[in-house]
Amino acid sequence: MFTSRIANFQRGAIALLLLMVVGLGVAGAILAGFSHHMFKLYRDQQTQSVLAEAKQILLAEALSKRGNTVPITRPGEFFCPDRNVQGEASYGQSGLNGAACAGAAARIGRIPWLNYQAAELRDSSGEPLWMAVVDGFQERRNVPLNSDTAPTGVNPWFQAAANNGGQSLSSAEDPVVVVILAPGAALGGQNRNTAAQQRNPNNYFECNRLTVGGTCLGVPNNYANYNLTQGRFLDGPRLDSSTNPTLNDRIITIRRSELLAPLEKRAAKEYQQLLNLWAVQVIPALGGLPNPASPADAGCADIAAVNSNGCIPDPATCRGRAPKSIALTGVGLAPVLPGYLVNPLNRPASVPNQADWQRVLLEYDWLYRNRWEQVFFYAVANTTSCPLPLALQLRNMQLPAGVVNAVMIGAGVAKTGQMRALAADKMLLNNYLDLVPSYVVAPDINRRAWDILPPQADQYAKLGAADAGNDRLYHRVGVQWVEAMKDRP
Repeated sequence: MFTSRIANFQRGAIALLLLMVVGLGVAGAILAGFSHHMFKLYRDQQTQSVLAEAKQILLAEALSKRGNTVPITRPGEFFCPDRNVQGEASYGQSGLNGAACAGAAARIGRIPWLNYQAAELRDSSGEPLWMAVVDGFQERRNVPLNSDTAPTGVNPWFQAAANNGGQSLSSAEDPVVVVILAPGAALGGQNRNTAAQQRNPNNYFECNRLTVGGTCLGVPNNYANYNLTQGRFLDGPRLDSSTNPTLNDRIITIRRSELLAPLEKRAAKEYQQLLNLWAVQVIPALGGLPNPASPADAGCADIAAVNSNGCIPDPATCRGRAPKSIALTGVGLAPVLPGYLVNPLNRPASVPNQADWQRVLLEYDWLYRNRWEQVFFYAVANTTSCPLPLALQLRNMQLPAGVVNAVMIGAGVAKTGQMRALAADKMLLNNYLDLVPSYVVAPDINRRAWDILPPQADQYAKLGAADAGNDRLYHRVGVQWVEAMKDRP
């Protein structure tokens, strides 16, 4: 019996030992799978983090860019992608050996970190980040960049999606201007050895397909992260039936609203600074603002090459468009009129010489060179021909403490039904300013300055929380400009 007990004990110990071994194996497999999952999650978070950092860098640089004439530089534009490869002298700089990027093939490449004066960012696979830019928003384009800017010809706005196309990352109302891409590791058929291969986006990015090397899907799922002519981008990963990636690109976007809304706000602020400067220096005794340009002034609706003609302050106009900035500064114009800030008689005592004064005024040239005067409605009530107490009345908002002596409204991007392509389109105020349905007494109140004989002259309303418009209303009390912020929903 004693021997039998020993045998039973041994068998039990062996069974327990086997159970422990099996348990450890199962636990090890579970832990291995968990560790692998956590490692993939960590790497994905690492890539998402550098994509977000790159977006901040690109957007901040575009919005803070100074406007220059030589070379042409427009606030809101992005550097050309870097088409050079490691080992080449121009690696890290925009363009291929400094060339411009007019064509679709030149508008996709690595981020030119030297131009952005930042450290090169890489995804979790070690690959440098890439960027793709919509036509019209890249550097070295001698065309205006403002809230009306759009790609021309066959070049599309970019659209983006995730979850195999099931989740939209953009819309027709708010398309994508820039896509920042993390390539990930090379998949089957991608070669990244030679300089030519490293310049080819097909060796870094994929299309939407069911299997590695398979056929790209057609409409409506025709996403291809290397095809700017198509302009449809997909955030990965996309997996096949065996959970192997057929597309491993990760993307982040800069949408039109993220660029143009703050850029228009900057343009409004600098316009307001210029108007105030004119009031102090040109007519210091009155402190009066310049008159608006007439709505009938064809220079305010120009679609030809940018020029300094027209859109000048009109003494007979109390509500119209903001005058061209050069019509206020007069830099480079002849003869030098008394109403030009550049006139030596209008130079402030704090500026020691005329050359320094001209440099100060040149900072405002980017406004007219990018046709921002077309975007801003402007009304005054403190000029010699539009004197107080001509009332500028505000509606749909808490009224300011003082008397309003000027109003400016930024039109934002065109909403559905608004047309701004032709000069005739630009002459119509309803193609710029939106309805204010929350002001039920007169929803078209902001449009009555030009298009309709205004029974309620010089009354303006800010947008309510439920209103679909994107206009920004600014008013001036004393010498202070204030934005009447749209109510939050």
